[in-house]
Amino acid sequence: MSDRDTARPQADDQEIETLIQELDNLHSNLHVQADILNLGERAVPALVHFLLGAPSQFPEGRVLAAEALGYVKGEAAFQRLVHALDPSRLEGLSPILRLSEEDVQNAVACQLARLGEQRAIPALLDALRRHRLVGAAEALVQLGEESALPWLVEGLEDAFKRGRFSRAILEMGDAAIPFLTATLELRRMSYEEELLPSMERRAEALRLLGLLHTKAAVNPIRTALCDHYEKVRTEAALALIEVEGREMVLDAVPALLAGLTHPDFLQRDRCAEAILRIGPAAIPFVSGHCAKEVRRWNERPFCSPPMPARLLWLS
Repeated sequence: MSDRDTARPQADDQEIETLIQELDNLHSNLHVQADILNLGERAVPALVHFLLGAPSQFPEGRVLAAEALGYVKGEAAFQRLVHALDPSRLEGLSPILRLSEEDVQNAVACQLARLGEQRAIPALLDALRRHRLVGAAEALVQLGEESALPWLVEGLEDAFKRGRFSRAILEMGDAAIPFLTATLELRRMSYEEELLPSMERRAEALRLLGLLHTKAAVNPIRTALCDHYEKVRTEAALALIEVEGREMVLDAVPALLAGLTHPDFLQRDRCAEAILRIGPAAIPFVSGHCAKEVRRWNERPFCSPPMPARLLWLS
């Protein structure tokens, strides 16, 4: 075999690496990804080298590399994706680089879920446990891994990721109910005061129990009506209406009326809608509350927002 024949593959490899570097070009990276996919498994080594490169503020190119590995498929691509999910890659990074690297690892987790390999579950669980990687949470839900539920519920403490964790929990359906119910009793304390993330987790768990229409959780929900944290009481009242219907929830009305003065107008609107759903049975409560609010408003006109007009009309 001549030197020319042996040199040809090396030249091809260099061309592939050069092509993959163009994934960082925001103007043409999607076209570059299409060209890479046409190469099939030949592109895997160079894709892996690029994917495992140093973190940067711009993750788009490495996200596309992870997607390309997922579409190429094959054992080599799978093993490299699992390796790229190593949680230690997120340690010791600045906040900006960590967010960027999480984008890359979320893309890796998404591709592992798309491949449907149960062998990826341990690596996904490790990433979820150690760093609350929300992409790993969504991948585990897609793979139907119920052992992830304790960490999905714990992830509700993260205000930045709470929406995605909530959607993942809802996708698990009734399997999530025992974990959501149990977390209502779990309070993380500091100096005898419950921490805000802990209170927010419990409030969101109540909201999810309401969306799941969880009859089995009626008693814990009613208990939460007396919680020390206003948002927990409000979410308990809203959940009770979803679970019990409007006939048996008059004990929820005081918490809903208190929620009408919440700073968040969306929360106020949810409480108003819930009271209107209860209907005429709530009128005595609303009348008394309206009278008290009007007196307070007359005494201190700028102390709080007025009662929603719809409830004044109902009263």
